[in-house]
Amino acid sequence: MWALDVLGALDAGILLLDRHCRVLYWNGWMEQASTLTAREILGHDLFDALPNLRESRLHIAVRDTLATGAPGVLSHTLNPMLFPLRLPDGRRMVHNVVIRPLPAHAHATGGEARCLIQVTDVTASVNRERVLREQRDARYRAIVDTAPDAIVTTDTRGMVQWMNGAATRQFDYRPEELIGQSVTVLLGDDAPDWIAMADHSGPDGSGRLDAVTQPVELTGRRRDRSHIDLELSMARWESEGRSFITGILRDITERRRTREELRASALAMRQLAEQTKATLDALPAFIAVLDRSGHIVSVNRAWAEAGPETIFLGQGCIVGDDYLDHCGKGQTADPRADDVMEGLRRLLSGGGPPVSAEYVTGNQHWFRCLAAPMPAGPFGGTVLMHIDVTEIKSMEAALRKLVSQKSTLLREVNHRVKNSLQLVSSLLTLQTLSLPDEAVRVHFQDARSRIEAIARVHNRLYQADQFQTIEFGTYLNELCEDLARASGGESMCDIAVRSEVIDLPIDHAAPLGLIANELITNAVKHRGDGPARVTVTFRREADDLFLTVSDRGPGLPSNFDIRKSRSLGMRLISSLAGQIRASVDIDTTPQGTTFRIELPMPDAGPMLEASSAEEIDG
Repeated sequence: MWALDVLGALDAGILLLDRHCRVLYWNGWMEQASTLTAREILGHDLFDALPNLRESRLHIAVRDTLATGAPGVLSHTLNPMLFPLRLPDGRRMVHNVVIRPLPAHAHATGGEARCLIQVTDVTASVNRERVLREQRDARYRAIVDTAPDAIVTTDTRGMVQWMNGAATRQFDYRPEELIGQSVTVLLGDDAPDWIAMADHSGPDGSGRLDAVTQPVELTGRRRDRSHIDLELSMARWESEGRSFITGILRDITERRRTREELRASALAMRQLAEQTKATLDALPAFIAVLDRSGHIVSVNRAWAEAGPETIFLGQGCIVGDDYLDHCGKGQTADPRADDVMEGLRRLLSGGGPPVSAEYVTGNQHWFRCLAAPMPAGPFGGTVLMHIDVTEIKSMEAALRKLVSQKSTLLREVNHRVKNSLQLVSSLLTLQTLSLPDEAVRVHFQDARSRIEAIARVHNRLYQADQFQTIEFGTYLNELCEDLARASGGESMCDIAVRSEVIDLPIDHAAPLGLIANELITNAVKHRGDGPARVTVTFRREADDLFLTVSDRGPGLPSNFDIRKSRSLGMRLISSLAGQIRASVDIDTTPQGTTFRIELPMPDAGPMLEASSAEEIDG
């Protein structure tokens, strides 16, 4: 818990976010500056609690740090007031924001990514800079006294004689507390000797500030014993016969931290580059990087070690070669490479799209050439890749052959099923002719009609390129024409069909065709006096299909229930409707009966499979 006490005591805002941007820590400095207590914000998404920060530069930097582990620094110069913070006197606080990733092994749970946000009040620094601009014409002492860096003057013994306001603020000592004290009070234990450093400046006794020593970095010490990173520049000078040493102690805490972060980032970038190169070397593709002029600047291991059996465009080129010249002239010239070379030229000139082309070599090896611009790279240009797709081409040819064989087989199966069903229908017709009982002949005729309805489905499948779906509107027209002819033509029945063009899977088309066959047959059979007048419609509304069969016969009883009917045809309609999840609605009047069959539009899965097969075949 002492670590939390330290964070809470810092003169800076400290926030800890998890990978979901939920606030895990909110120190007292942030409570005072934002008026949001830790109890109000802990556990909440920072950007929900402060919605004005969503999609701000801070939000983007936090996401980048959580995703990549790269730190971020948001200075007040470009982002003066990201958080809604105020000083004790009510003025808006100008602040800097630093976002740092926390390593996974340091987390308490799960090893999840987290980030630490530090908010530093720079209002005083901003105000100080403003004062400096306003007093730029003031005399030397006024300038020095208001300088942004701490300036301390000592005598040759190292005793403090004067310090400017920046030193007072930086070390938290009042001038009267330090004047007469040793300057070592402000320096850490590792600081070099103040007097020895000043002696290197070589005073000339002219009574002016002498040449400043080369800056050195050291650790300072504040009043509260906390440490501060400093850059010290010193000079020895004389005035009125006395020697003095003036030191400028610049706070470089942020610079050193940034430098360390940049060093870590550079190391991470080198590691990433090494990992990328190892990944490219592990790929079987032949990869090269070209600069804007078309010269090769880098190749992967597969390219460098390509054997004579590959013969891809540009094989044998090494780093430094002009790839376009190598592939377009001499023995390496290949007319099949013209399109690839032209695409590369346009791409390198900055006005062409990425290149994607296939070509075949003399030894019947197929390659796919891919090239894409690489404007962010150090050389510009493009990355070029040749992929051996010979095996893929062989598999595609074999797959096309299998699809063709499957198509032929399915067509033959549907043809034979149709022939077999027609044979059964013919046998039933012959059997019907030999039956003396009219009632029995009617049953045989109904059975033959049902078989022919199914045979008609397979006939459509045999004649079409689709083997899993049929266009139901055309099928319905043919069914009605056949039923009209079988019923004695226009003198016995008049069937009007209005249908939309709708493809149905066979497992829906066959049951729906049988339902239509039963309803039309019943309408003709029970037409009453005069010819039957039947209207058949098939349409789609949104995600539902509607098949309607209307007649002008004597109608059905008002209490008719298809589920309780003992008629084989009605039981068959009810069973088939349940099979395709359809509902049956019956509207009966003395002037006729209307059957409405409503079912959901079948899923497109089978049709998509058929389309994919056609694309492979093509």
